[in-house]
Amino acid sequence: MQIVISPKVRKIILVTLVVALFIISILAIRPLIIPQTEEIATGLPADAQAAVNAATAFYTLDYTESGDLWATRLCAYATDAGCRAIQDFFAPAVQAMVQKNQIQSGCTVEPVRLVADKGDIHIWQVTVSMDNLWPGLDAPTQDVYVEVEKVNSRWLMNRILFEQEIRRIITPTP
Repeated sequence: MQIVISPKVRKIILVTLVVALFIISILAIRPLIIPQTEEIATGLPADAQAAVNAATAFYTLDYTESGDLWATRLCAYATDAGCRAIQDFFAPAVQAMVQKNQIQSGCTVEPVRLVADKGDIHIWQVTVSMDNLWPGLDAPTQDVYVEVEKVNSRWLMNRILFEQEIRRIITPTP
């Protein structure tokens, strides 16, 4: 048994396929042509949300957790370079402080403003409010500066800035 398709039906099928391919092509290249500011369900721009997520993970500390859990949780929001810095530099010092002082603290983080926009690297000022102070912490609320980077269309933390870097940003030298 042979199926015979009339030339008119064949033409309709061909036109439909061409139109479908055209629409798929447009949808595929649209993000490359029209830059979009991605907003998360919270209504924050994606870069601000990345800064909030990273700062929240950074300042959520619990002496009852295993030593690697803090770094692992934080690395989920970090670039590869940021994660290496966390694991190699921050994690040992933070874990020692957390264990010594038996710190168990959560926090609330709110974005304040975009401080620097260097294309795919942004610096966000966020306010971190801790629910449990520990020795060496001056106040329950602090302004923190978070550098985030767009990597493969996803914003991730590079690092939390040090005081010296923050002073340079706030009062730049001519």
